[in-house]
Amino acid sequence: MVAVPGSGAALAEGLLKVAEGMRTAPGCELYVVNRTPDEEDAVWVTEVWSDEAASDAALNRDLGEAGFGEVLPLLAGPPEFIELNPVGGPGLS
Repeated sequence: MVAVPGSGAALAEGLLKVAEGMRTAPGCELYVVNRTPDEEDAVWVTEVWSDEAASDAALNRDLGEAGFGEVLPLLAGPPEFIELNPVGGPGLS
């Protein structure tokens, strides 16, 4: 996600609040907010879900309930999604 100029830290903080809400979301195995040292307004979220249905259910929650309502005004544009299929490694059940 790319924040409006100068709002990268605020976007990351808002997404950390979303991450707290994801702790109890059924099927959420990983939800990590990341920043890069060379892109001040870029924030990456790494998510791992038990299955597509769990991910869809989380995306279909009320935006305010999930905390996304607070971060949407900070976005410079729509988030880019990159879908991956993990094949294994430490940290995955």
